[in-house]
Amino acid sequence: MENRCRIRNWLRRFGVQISFFYLGLGLAIILILSGTIYFFTASLLMNEMVSKTHDLLELSGNNIATYIARVKGESDVFANSPVLRQYLEENDESLRPALMSDIEQLLKNDDCKKSIVVVSKDGRILSNEENLDMSVSEDMMKEDWYMESIHNTMPVLTGARMQSFSPDKDNWVISVSTEITDSAGENLGVLLMDMEYGVVEEHLRSLDVGREGYVFLVNDRGELVYHKDTGFFTSPEKKEQLLTLLAEGDRYDKKKNLLVYQTEIEKTGWILVGVVSLDTLKMLEQQLLEVVLFMGALLFGAVILLGILFTRRLAVPMADLEKGMGEIEKLAEISVRKHSFQEAEILAENYNKMIFRIRGLMKEIAQKEETLHQAQLNALVSQINPHFLYNTLDTIVWMAEFNDSAKVIALTKSLAAFFRLSLNGGRELVTAADELEHVRQYLYIQKERYGDKLSYEIRVPEEFLDYTVPKIILQPIVENSIYHGIKPMEGLGRILVTAQEEGEYLIFMVEDNGAGFNPASPKDGRCVRKGSVGLKNVEERLKLYYGQDCGISIVSSPGAGCTVKLMLKKHVVHRETE
Repeated sequence: MENRCRIRNWLRRFGVQISFFYLGLGLAIILILSGTIYFFTASLLMNEMVSKTHDLLELSGNNIATYIARVKGESDVFANSPVLRQYLEENDESLRPALMSDIEQLLKNDDCKKSIVVVSKDGRILSNEENLDMSVSEDMMKEDWYMESIHNTMPVLTGARMQSFSPDKDNWVISVSTEITDSAGENLGVLLMDMEYGVVEEHLRSLDVGREGYVFLVNDRGELVYHKDTGFFTSPEKKEQLLTLLAEGDRYDKKKNLLVYQTEIEKTGWILVGVVSLDTLKMLEQQLLEVVLFMGALLFGAVILLGILFTRRLAVPMADLEKGMGEIEKLAEISVRKHSFQEAEILAENYNKMIFRIRGLMKEIAQKEETLHQAQLNALVSQINPHFLYNTLDTIVWMAEFNDSAKVIALTKSLAAFFRLSLNGGRELVTAADELEHVRQYLYIQKERYGDKLSYEIRVPEEFLDYTVPKIILQPIVENSIYHGIKPMEGLGRILVTAQEEGEYLIFMVEDNGAGFNPASPKDGRCVRKGSVGLKNVEERLKLYYGQDCGISIVSSPGAGCTVKLMLKKHVVHRETE
């Protein structure tokens, strides 16, 4: 009875705690989500609005640049006309009708062109308009406007037909000047193409700059080219205001809700500045805030309702879970009452899967430890080759009979070093330096046995010597090369041991110039040799330590030698200070 009351009290406390936690968490999530959605969406709207405004301003600037470039191209073509050059050089009036026809055709192709004027160096005028109010003389090189037209190829805002500039924009034109030269590059005259000011207005009128926004153009000399309010052309104070905006560069004035963006118009020397009032953005942000607050209130109400409905249903199965998990050290499976909260049932199912997986992993670890231990024993046993030891001792006895004490001492030391490195204190992992020294001692002993029939070389960079490798992985490969590759062949046998790195892998290579074999043939003697104790042990240990992507690969063909590659993963051992 007492135990039942204790459980009931625990469940009640658990229900209250989970209710408060659920409501608090729900409120926090709603606030975070609502705030995140609001600020993210507001930022997205802002970026979209700014990007759209930038694109529209860039597009308008590109349209103006394209139009000016087309006019400039037509001007260059007409200025380089052979007929026009002949007319200016030879003063041949018979060519005037043809040139006037060309001028009329150019004007006909573009309704925005107001006039085309050709002024020769000696003051002669060829134009579609009559009674032009222009300052001309027999030497136009003395006229300021003529010299400016030669040296300034950028489009300029001026009064129509070179009249003085006035506030009446109906009398304004955009003038493009092109110098006309002869074949030697000497000046013959100037070609002026005047476009109606409405060309600029037409390309900028469609921009939506908001209630307080506006657009203006200035040239490279800081002179105003366009503004919808003509008062800015005559008021120094207003001009200074625009130049200040230009100097401040791109920016967003959050207080005034104004976006300032400027872009250069190619090949005109003009800068387009847009001052955009983001009225639509302000309205959208207000509507977004109202929607987010309303949805947040609805979600919080739903959270309260769901919390009340499911708290009781969650508490009972959680008690079962708590009881079962309290005995996890027994690795016992648990169960919850039927028709309980679905998440609790899923949790119990996943818990049982975890227990089952832990059992399997523990069994697998035990098996791997046993396999690793057996592999270590096999590595040591397989390398103590009695035939190699007997043959080496016979060689030492033979040298001793011939009183070759120096070689007896050297060979005995090498044999001792070979077995010392083979045992290596019972450790399975050694440095690459020790492994290479082990195979070097083995090759030295075999060199003494085979004499001139065998030569060897070990070329491994010093930076590889501190890597950690399983011991006795190279000697079985070298032994295989000697007994199955070099011993059966006639002539000098050569063995080369090298190493290289590829990404995270360290690769040892043992190459010989021996008899070779066909790795694909199951009847080949060396292919069978790969399954022997030594090589099989090396293969299994490499896969055990580094995974299935590591191991041994063989490249060979009959009569062409053999190359054995050992692929390992790079690990570094820190040498202890002696």
